Amino acid sequence: MVLEGVEHPRYRTALLELAGEGNQEAEPPLSSRDNEHLLALAILGARQNGGNVTLEGTMHNLYFMRDQQVCTDQGMVMGRMATPERQREGTLTRIALSALGAGPVGLIRRGHLEGGDFIPAGTFALLGYGSRTDREGADALLWSGSGFEEVAVVREPVHPLINGADPMVSMHLDTYCNLAGDGVVVGNQALLDRAEVQVLASDGGRYRPTGWEGSLSEYLKEKDFSIVPVTTLEQLCYAPNFLCVRDRECIAIDTGLVAQAVIKRLQRRATSRPGIYGRLLAEVEEDYRKLRQDAEFFPFKKEVYAEGLEMVPIDLHNATGGYGGAHCMTCPIRRG
Repeated sequence: MVLEGVEHPRYRTALLELAGEGNQEAEPPLSSRDNEHLLALAILGARQNGGNVTLEGTMHNLYFMRDQQVCTDQGMVMGRMATPERQREGTLTRIALSALGAGPVGLIRRGHLEGGDFIPAGTFALLGYGSRTDREGADALLWSGSGFEEVAVVREPVHPLINGADPMVSMHLDTYCNLAGDGVVVGNQALLDRAEVQVLASDGGRYRPTGWEGSLSEYLKEKDFSIVPVTTLEQLCYAPNFLCVRDRECIAIDTGLVAQAVIKRLQRRATSRPGIYGRLLAEVEEDYRKLRQDAEFFPFKKEVYAEGLEMVPIDLHNATGGYGGAHCMTCPIRRG
């Protein structure tokens, strides 16, 4: 879709600028090269220096297509990525979305906003902030591209078993909480209980505090959502990061296939920093023992079946190593 988009001179210029970072002296000049070549240069971060080519700023996270933009009830809003290695991705996704006829209705110019921190739920939405999306970026979204009657602004929680903070454990809202259908949430209870919520309501085009404050679990219960709980291990395996394709029908990670890799990664961290990760590792290893004994790795859980959820499990053993699942790897282009 990027190649279709750059048929428009405006977007070819954008791609040319992206590919040209560090390549101003390239021979032959980039302006004479075809679009496929420019796209490869941009994604690889290729830099030409005489006869040598180096790769700097490769877009190795581009397969996580959720984060560069947010699909609100008003349309696409282009975000601002928090980490330097991902900041260039938005230019490419904007070109592709424009080629699909889903060009952005808004652009975040201050703070940081990433799509994994936004979950719509009909007339209201959940909007997370913390280590990736910050409060300034969240507020910018409310000003530029949201028409929801109510928005629950959710502060990223710190896991109670970590002595300190590790933003990779719950870096986005959709890594510990996700909607599986009307009235059903899948989430890790410890994090839902510690995620602080402030409720805002739309008032004449502006969002104002309603005065309601509490935990995310309390808020969801007030909205009459039932909660399908996942263990700490399943949460670290990105169980909540499923893709809901229609009401109560989802594509989910088979956490049993990735659990051992997650445990080994945590064991390495706990070996070098036992004071930070020791309690978390002990919990995860006990989760594994129980889940294996009961044969209840998500999504094969009695709570899932009790809610009538259809979870199609897939093996994302390798892809989850980049810290994300099916939800992170997809980009919606319009709300129904």
